[in-house]
Amino acid sequence: MKPVSLFFPCAVLALSAFGLHLHAQTAPLPVLVAHRGLARNAPEDTLPAFATCLELGIGLELDIRTTKDGHLVVLHDDTLSRTTNGGNRSVRDLTLAELKQLDAGAWFLPSFAGIRVPTLEEVFAMVKERSRGSSLLALDIKHITEDGEKQLVALVEKFGLIGQSYAFSQNEACSRRLKKLNASFRVGQNVSRDSLEPELKAGLLDVFMATFPPTAEQVKSLHQLGRLVVCNFGGEAESRRDPKLWSAVRQAGIDGMISDYTLECQHHWRLESLSPNQ
Repeated sequence: MKPVSLFFPCAVLALSAFGLHLHAQTAPLPVLVAHRGLARNAPEDTLPAFATCLELGIGLELDIRTTKDGHLVVLHDDTLSRTTNGGNRSVRDLTLAELKQLDAGAWFLPSFAGIRVPTLEEVFAMVKERSRGSSLLALDIKHITEDGEKQLVALVEKFGLIGQSYAFSQNEACSRRLKKLNASFRVGQNVSRDSLEPELKAGLLDVFMATFPPTAEQVKSLHQLGRLVVCNFGGEAESRRDPKLWSAVRQAGIDGMISDYTLECQHHWRLESLSPNQ
């Protein structure tokens, strides 16, 4: 597969360790990562929402939960009522077979009726088959058991996605167990302006998910230490739909950005990259 080009020469160490590589003498774009897939255009956290991302060269942010019988599935909410016809039940109370009987698409549009909640393995298989070059997978661990942690690492290894993925939202104990299972498995966490330095000193994170627009100096410092910087601007608030914000973080040299407005941002960054003044 062709390597994804990211930003800033000083990031070579971090990006090479992540399996993503720079092309010399270029100023390429950060990797865009779609929050729950293209959730404004298809049912969130479903195969159609992810397939479109892969066709467009956009990374995926997805949510991991565990069924009653221990299978890893991709679903944001613990309860099933918002995005399926499963009523006010918890995914933890259903087996995978029971979950697969539910409709996870009709709530969005009738044309998506019959779409099912995907397993994590199904998503990874599609990424492996359809990705245009290296992708970036941000794995939001909502609920996982220790057995599930072993499944997660095994699946990432099975599909050769260690260099293209990282897990976040898990607690410190879970992060340490994941890295014990495979030292190359990447862990990340949301960081604010105030928590950036403490998290760096703690030394656990591979990926710093900035919830604020970092400066070029902050990004450069993290790159020099072999860390990745991914802005987490997920959510539909209008403040996240700001081309000036998108330009600022691109110019700061971030590696990626999670957004609900990936198509608009992709278009904006493309126009910027074609401008001789950028």
